[in-house]
Amino acid sequence: MKLSFTLGVVAILAQFASAADDDRTLKIVSSKTLPTIESVSLYPSEGFKPGQERPKPFATIELAKNSSARVGQGPYRVYAKPKDGIAVLVAEKLSVEPGQIYELKLGDLLGVVEVFQKDGFPKVDKIVLTAPDDSGPDEKGHVAVQVGSDYRVEMPVPEGFYAVWLVPANGARAQRIEDRLRVLPGKIVRVGN
Repeated sequence: MKLSFTLGVVAILAQFASAADDDRTLKIVSSKTLPTIESVSLYPSEGFKPGQERPKPFATIELAKNSSARVGQGPYRVYAKPKDGIAVLVAEKLSVEPGQIYELKLGDLLGVVEVFQKDGFPKVDKIVLTAPDDSGPDEKGHVAVQVGSDYRVEMPVPEGFYAVWLVPANGARAQRIEDRLRVLPGKIVRVGN
């Protein structure tokens, strides 16, 4: 009787230890240099092909409500969605080890582009950031990386090079105002200032 009780207690303790080891948490840390990030979504990395529609997210963290969530091991593709913009990729193969609280620091991964209106710039319908070789918002096959609704809107993007397009409010063709704008994490790049 005593031996079976002891074995039962050991089995229960082993279960709790296993559950604690399997506890994985992803904590999102924003930055004062970034505009408001609305949510962070995790998608399974396996079978994910660039350019194809994203599958249903494994988890979405609404940052107004919470800054962390329990997650599985992964790996995950992680997207951060600003309040008024497009979700951008911040990590391609994020894995969280058992028992770990992983801090994903958005300020270390995203930079900001802000476009100012200067003489000769039209009133805009939107401002679009694309890859440098993108043919632009008026062309077939165009892919926007980030959009802003007006001048002086902070647009977060991953580190890299971008073309900046103005889409005039009068329906005229989009104008490319920057060909290879370099964006570094944690930095704000101002155009037209």
